[in-house]
Amino acid sequence: MLGMLSLPAESALRRIAAVETRTTYPELAVLRVPSIVESYVDDLLDILSAEYVKGDSDFQWSLQAVTDEKLHQNWNTRREWLRDAFHIDVGKTAEAQDFFLLVELRNALVHGGDGLTRSQRRRLRGQLALERDLRKRLNAFVDGQRTILTDATARAAVQVGSRYVRALDTVAREELVRRELL
Repeated sequence: MLGMLSLPAESALRRIAAVETRTTYPELAVLRVPSIVESYVDDLLDILSAEYVKGDSDFQWSLQAVTDEKLHQNWNTRREWLRDAFHIDVGKTAEAQDFFLLVELRNALVHGGDGLTRSQRRRLRGQLALERDLRKRLNAFVDGQRTILTDATARAAVQVGSRYVRALDTVAREELVRRELL
């Protein structure tokens, strides 16, 4: 174990560190890092929930199928399960805020074409705050309908993803140790 991290966190950090930041396509880092973190969070949720959904009865199999779908539905449900079921919450930390800003940037790339999504542009005040935060914290720039990423954006994505995994795993460690899952 690398320091005091769980095995899924160690794996995620290795994969994040391998993301190329000196590329002509910084979009790749913005897409890849949140996917790696999502996989880590899904692994963490699987570890934490396994003892509750294992078994061979039809009911247990049905419960596992429903749980698998609900646990991994989207970022909001992942955070809710971690917080409500396992008392693991980093929601107000700088690491979480930066990471979910990175997720917003990823969503803009995936769902907004070259710019912000319709949802991200819905309210002007929110759009302007998002554009400011993207510029200040991720070195990503919105120019009209276009989002511009740089090598610095790719480096920021790697740093933000790594910090979030470490912060979440530090909080999760207490629950993992308490339940003898480490």
